Amino acid sequence: MLIKRILLAVISLAVGAGATALITFLVDTTPAEYGFLYFFFTTLCLAIALGIWLDKFMKTEILPK
Repeated sequence: MLIKRILLAVISLAVGAGATALITFLVDTTPAEYGFLYFFFTTLCLAIALGIWLDKFMKTEILPK
């Protein structure tokens, strides 16, 4: 179960960072111009949203029912 939870966190953060980088490039800026804190918190928000969704499908039971 621990391996599934770690995998969920890694997948969520990787997809969150990728989506944030894609968003910054789509609005014609770079992650450096966007700012580290903005990039970090945008990644975190997207990762949490994806993590909630993945929790249900991976059956890691991080969130209570």
